[in-house]
Amino acid sequence: MATSDLHMQMTCFDYVNDRPNHGGSLAKLATLIKKARHEAKETGATCLLFDNGDTFQGTPLADLLARDQISGPHPMVAAMNALDYDAGGLGNHDFDYGSAHLNKLLLEQNTPIVCSNMISSELKTVKRHVILERALTDQNGKVETFRIGVLSSLPDKTALWNRHQLKDRVEFTPPIPALRSAAADLRAQGVDLVIVLAHMGFSFFDEGPEAQNLVHEVADLEDVDIVIAGHTHLRFPGPDHTGLKNVNTVTGHVHDTPVVQPGPTGNDLGVIDLTLQKTDTTAIWDMAGAKIALWPTDQSTQEDAELVACTQSVHDQTRQHLGQQVTYIDKPMHSYFSLCHPSPIPALLAASKHQAIRKMVTGTQYADLPLLAAASAPSTGGFDGPDNFLFLANGKVERRHISGMNPYANHVWAVKTTGAQIRDWLERSALIFNTLAPDAPNQMLINPHIPSFRCDFIYGLSYTIDPSRPPRFDASGQIVPGARGRIDDIVWNNAPLQETQEFLVATTDHRASGGGLFKVFSPDEIVVHGHAPLQEAVMDYLSDPDFDALRATQPWSFPEGIGRTAILLTAPEAENHLDDIARLKPEVCGQTDEGFLRIRITL
Repeated sequence: MATSDLHMQMTCFDYVNDRPNHGGSLAKLATLIKKARHEAKETGATCLLFDNGDTFQGTPLADLLARDQISGPHPMVAAMNALDYDAGGLGNHDFDYGSAHLNKLLLEQNTPIVCSNMISSELKTVKRHVILERALTDQNGKVETFRIGVLSSLPDKTALWNRHQLKDRVEFTPPIPALRSAAADLRAQGVDLVIVLAHMGFSFFDEGPEAQNLVHEVADLEDVDIVIAGHTHLRFPGPDHTGLKNVNTVTGHVHDTPVVQPGPTGNDLGVIDLTLQKTDTTAIWDMAGAKIALWPTDQSTQEDAELVACTQSVHDQTRQHLGQQVTYIDKPMHSYFSLCHPSPIPALLAASKHQAIRKMVTGTQYADLPLLAAASAPSTGGFDGPDNFLFLANGKVERRHISGMNPYANHVWAVKTTGAQIRDWLERSALIFNTLAPDAPNQMLINPHIPSFRCDFIYGLSYTIDPSRPPRFDASGQIVPGARGRIDDIVWNNAPLQETQEFLVATTDHRASGGGLFKVFSPDEIVVHGHAPLQEAVMDYLSDPDFDALRATQPWSFPEGIGRTAILLTAPEAENHLDDIARLKPEVCGQTDEGFLRIRITL
């Protein structure tokens, strides 16, 4: 059994909207885990439980615990100890709060944690591999010791994405050579089965020499028997990976190796049922069969009372903290249409970054450079469903709303760049839009494989995005030869953008480090890399906000009259706010099976 990408979703509760939700949770998975263990006991089978990383980050509860703003035992550590995991791996987001915080959690954990491509003198409890021994009865009735080797890996770009947190304390080596070597070592030690907790997904395109999604390559390693995947928030087996070479989305095999990838935030328990046998008295165990399945959680799945109890104290503290008033608004703000029309929420994020960087560069050599700000649109549905939208009604704005605008532990940085690089930045962002054909009224506006955090809007400019034209970059971030691109009419300071003009751009550490397949900025180009959390910058801006200016800020638009229609998926509540996008002639077209509202817009 395996869990992956839990992202601190302990219970079915949405802290941003302050209400229970109907999604997954570790408390629901605990019910399925206990069911699986009971079934195994009834049949005399051996049952193992693994976690595949991105476990300790993802909700406001995790943020507040990491910042010591609430107190008490860490509920994820308590839950994993209570569930008696056999082993766990690390994900890139587990390093978001720094290695010292992670080390503290691991010291409290009973579960052995593995990372086969990490080098660190600080995280001393993390092992290159672990060997688990279990008693199995073979087909002749003989009881023997069965030895399972567990390896784990994560993208080596984690060091780049979290360099301000990790500095020289943690390094990562390329995953495939590390796993190949470690798996061979395990075989040399007489291990019967090698399992890899690969915190990486399937690659849908050539990601280049520093690829982060290497499940194909891991499954093809000679000494690897089982792969548990993660990182991309997709599911396997199932239709999410249809069309990939050497991938059987029905049986769950990659290069004939059993692979499972549970969905994120407790949506699935990944289950691999192995049938093992010995061909003679001296042979090693053979894998005679493997059945791979996802056990989904749904509205009928009950949360385990023990797991709910272990999080109750910090849950109550989190709700109390997030309920504190930050400011007041007299008009609603929401993210329902952020991907088809400028929204005040990304404008607020951009203004907060701009103000923070302006303060930091005052009196420095960069003070006279024109300052822009980049912001993506948070809470726009996507993998997390129709509940993943942000709505601020008239009245008080609470801390929970600010948390909803900042789902990741990002910091405010600034990069020095040129007009030409900014154009490329915008072109990469425009990949989120499908290429719209004429006379195709039901085509989707947004590419579902590209999350909204990979789409930046740059404030301080004005420009158009034309999704009727092919993108200038492909999915791997490489330039498409001869492609004109989608970005036009870029204006700064009432004049066309000059390619050689230098700017500062306020952004995040994640984007400056190349997160989202963007350009990796060099140390010389990153001119502000302090430790100012984005959430603090937003709170600072809201001490004296200008909401009228945020609503009036519209850096981008679709060109008028390009003659295309497309479907936008949004929250059902968006139907009450269609006047906000009247220019796009919105037409409600029912709901999807997942509960998204379908709105046809005209460009």
